[in-house]
Amino acid sequence: MEYRIILCPIETPEISDKGVDAASYLSKLSGARLVLLHVVENWYRSEAVTTDSPEWSAIHKGWLDEGRKLLDDAEVRARETGIINVETVLKEGYIAHEIVAEAKKRKVDIIVMSTVRHSTIDKFFIGSVIDMVTKRATCPVLWINI
Repeated sequence: MEYRIILCPIETPEISDKGVDAASYLSKLSGARLVLLHVVENWYRSEAVTTDSPEWSAIHKGWLDEGRKLLDDAEVRARETGIINVETVLKEGYIAHEIVAEAKKRKVDIIVMSTVRHSTIDKFFIGSVIDMVTKRATCPVLWINI
């Protein structure tokens, strides 16, 4: 299969590094553009209790800055493999929804995601982002188990 656009959602380096490596490898083989996506969910989940106060603004800015740093570090990692066509995207919202929405918007050919498998009990209570993305995505999703 030929890839033009590869989407790789990232979290912490411990979880995402293998996914970034796999997506970079596919991008290098196919010449595809690699889109690294980080979704800041903290603000979305705390929206009901946030205010317009300077304190909340500082917290929000901190979350966005952390997300931007994760993206910058992942971009450096991808570029170190020799890939030049890398783009970073920072979004806010529900992680699974934003991943699927970005994939549809960009018409990506494949989503590459790292995963830490949870027990059935964990999935029942907290769900699994990768399961939700796989069910809703209109393109293949490559799971990289860490």
